[in-house]
Amino acid sequence: MALKYAQLVCDAQGNIGDDIQSLAAAIHLPRIDFTIDRESIDHWSLERPAVLIMNGWFSANAAAWPPSPSILPIFVSFHVTAGFKPTIRRHLDYLKKYEPIGVRDEATARFLGSLGIKAEVTFCLTLTFPQRESPPKNGKVYLVDATSIAVPRSLRRGAVKMSHTIAPVGHEATLPYARRLLDMYRDTASLVITTRLHAALPCIAMGIPMVFFGANSDPRTAIVRDIGGKIYDTRLHSKLFARGVVGRAIDPVDWSPPPLHVLPVKKRLAEAVAGRLAAIEQEYG
Repeated sequence: MALKYAQLVCDAQGNIGDDIQSLAAAIHLPRIDFTIDRESIDHWSLERPAVLIMNGWFSANAAAWPPSPSILPIFVSFHVTAGFKPTIRRHLDYLKKYEPIGVRDEATARFLGSLGIKAEVTFCLTLTFPQRESPPKNGKVYLVDATSIAVPRSLRRGAVKMSHTIAPVGHEATLPYARRLLDMYRDTASLVITTRLHAALPCIAMGIPMVFFGANSDPRTAIVRDIGGKIYDTRLHSKLFARGVVGRAIDPVDWSPPPLHVLPVKKRLAEAVAGRLAAIEQEYG
C-alpha cells in the first residue's frame, strides 16, 4: 500500500494566515490524500503512516500533543508559542526522535536548544510561493489589517482594505478563499501594507513590494528582519499616536520599497523539506 500524504489544517482559529501556511506546505508534497486538523493531531489511526509537514504555530490544544504514531512528521517552519512551551517540555522525547527540528524563527530554535533538542532555522514555508512573472499594470495598493496605521493620503486614496480575520467556517471554505486571496495579491498588487506576518511573507515570496508594521521586539515576526526586510513600529505609526507624526520623524517609512530577493531562502526551505521527505519515502515507501 502506497505511503499517504496529509495536509495540516486549522479549522478553529478564524485566521486566513493558517490556511496560507497550509497551502505553502502542500506545494512540497507529491499529492494530498486527506487533511488533518492541527488541534486533533493525536486522534489519527491509519492503516499506513501518513506524511505530514508540521509547519506553523503549535498549538491551541495542549491535549493533542504529541501527534498520533500514525503520523510521519516533517518538521520545517515549526513555531512554538509561549503557551505551548510547557507541553513541549513534557514531551522532549518526541521531538528528539526527529532532530534536527526545522523551525520558523530564532526564538523557537533557542527554546528547543535550551532543552537539548537540535534545531535549525528554516524560516517560513510561505516564503516558497512562486515569484510572479511581472508586476501588474496599474496595480493596486492593499491595506491588510492596517487601517490603524497612519498611511499617506496619496496611498490611502483608492486602496483596497482587507482583513485576514475570517469566520472559522472550516478548511473546505477557507483554503479555496486563501488561494484566491493569494492569486489576487499576485496578479493585482503594486504594494501591500500590512500588520499580518502571513500577508507579508507570501507577498515577499511572490515579489510584491511590501511594507510591514509590527514590533521589533516580537520574536514571532522577527523573521521579516532576518530575511532582509524592515519592521516599522506599529505604535509609532498608529493614527492614535499623534496621527503618526512621531513615527514619521524618528522611524520614516519607505513607501516605495523594492521587492526583497529571497531566492536563497526559498532554496534552503525546499531542500529542507525534500531531504526529510526523501528519507521517509526511502524507509516507508
